[in-house]
Amino acid sequence: MIPIRSTIKTAAVPYVNYALIAANLLAFAYALFLDGAALEAFHGEHGLVPRRVFPPDAYGTLERTSVFFASMFVHGGWLHIAGNMIFLHIFGRGVEDRLGHFGYLLFYLTCGLATAFLHTLLNIHSEIPTIGASGAISGVLGAYMLFFPRSNILTLLVILIVLQFVRIKAYLFVIVWLVFQFLGGIGYIGGTGGVAFWAHIGGMAGGLAFAGSYVRTEAYRRRKYRAERQNGGES
Repeated sequence: MIPIRSTIKTAAVPYVNYALIAANLLAFAYALFLDGAALEAFHGEHGLVPRRVFPPDAYGTLERTSVFFASMFVHGGWLHIAGNMIFLHIFGRGVEDRLGHFGYLLFYLTCGLATAFLHTLLNIHSEIPTIGASGAISGVLGAYMLFFPRSNILTLLVILIVLQFVRIKAYLFVIVWLVFQFLGGIGYIGGTGGVAFWAHIGGMAGGLAFAGSYVRTEAYRRRKYRAERQNGGES
C-alpha cells in the first residue's frame, strides 16, 4: 500500500517539511560515498544503540542527546529512505499547515525522540543501531488522521503481481497501516527484518494524543478556518 498523493489543499508552503526531507536526503547521499566498513561505522556512530543508553555512562551526556536526534536522519537503504520520504511528503505538509512551521518542527522532533526512547526501553539490551525517520513520521500519520480524516489518499495497491490505483479515506488508510504494524509487532509479518513495529505504534499513539488535544484549541480552529477560506471549501 503506497500513498501517491492526498487531495487536501493547504494554506501555507510547508517549508519545514521540505527542510526535513532535504536533511534526510543529504544524510543518505553522504552515506552513499562510504564503503562497507565505513558505512557500518557511520550507522554505529549515528544510530541509536539501546545498550549504550543504559547504563548511562556508556554514552556521554552530549553524545547521548545528539544520537537521539541524529538517528532520525540516517537510513539504511534506498527502500528505507524512499518509503519514509514519500510518507513524509504526502502527510507532513497538511500537519504543518495545521500546526504552523515552528509547531510542526517541535511536534516532529518530539515524536521522533519519544519513539526512539520507547524503542530503547523495549530493547534495552540490543546492540543493533536504530536508524530512520519512521517514528517521527508515525506521529505525523496519527495527527493527519485526526486533522483530515476524510481526505482522499490516492494509493497504489500491490497485490501479488497486480497493481491498482485506488482512493482511500485518510482514516481508513492509517487504520490499515496500523494493522500492518501490529501484525509485524507480533511476528505475523515482517520476519526478522529488524523493523521497530512497536515503536511505530508508539509514535502514532503520541501523535494522536497531541493532535487530539490540539484540535480543541482556538489556534487550531483559526488555522482550519483560514485554510478553508483560502481554498474555498473543506481542506
